[in-house]
Amino acid sequence: MKKISVMVVDDHVMMREAIVKGFEGNPCIDVIYQASSGKDALKYLENNNDSLDVILLDVIMPDENGTEILKLIKDLCPNIKVIMLTSMTTSKYIIKALENDADGYVTKGVDFNQLLSMIKSVCEGKFCSDEKINDEVCKCREYIKQKSKILKDFDLLTRREYEIVGLISQGKSNLEIADDLFLSERTVKNHIHNILKKVNLQDRTQIAIANLRYRIVEKQLG
Repeated sequence: MKKISVMVVDDHVMMREAIVKGFEGNPCIDVIYQASSGKDALKYLENNNDSLDVILLDVIMPDENGTEILKLIKDLCPNIKVIMLTSMTTSKYIIKALENDADGYVTKGVDFNQLLSMIKSVCEGKFCSDEKINDEVCKCREYIKQKSKILKDFDLLTRREYEIVGLISQGKSNLEIADDLFLSERTVKNHIHNILKKVNLQDRTQIAIANLRYRIVEKQLG
């Protein structure tokens, strides 16, 4: 049976060596490269991506964001599976990793037998996370699902409607919005009616919440 070839990317030498030692003698795993940084990993991949199956990637490294390195890896080598192996368990890191197509998100304290099982799982096309953060990962995946739907609906808006969404989010009344955009109050009301219909929301409060939560206007208008 062909061994699963693995790269470990972590700025801590002891962490890398502990992982390598944990897999020593394992008939399923072959750690073929240790990288001390994302740049080091990318440089290796430029010439050796065909030889690699799985990357264990830290989230936080000096002067680097592991989730951004993840995106670069996936752009360069989309077939390589990447498991984020980290001590960072807050939602902002998990969401970013999921949005950049991580194949797993696992805490560094995970048992080696579990880690081995997870490596095998991602090679079979499954997503993996350990029990310590399963609930948080599920919440983050649901958040991304909702975000995707909301953004798809908001893509239907015109530039003028985005401007109105931004002003609604600032707490401005229809009259204030009309003054800011040199429109009649009736025209503003019509725009808001059309916005609600397009994005399947019930009222202006929901518009403001969606915009502030997903930074919709900022992404569209800069």
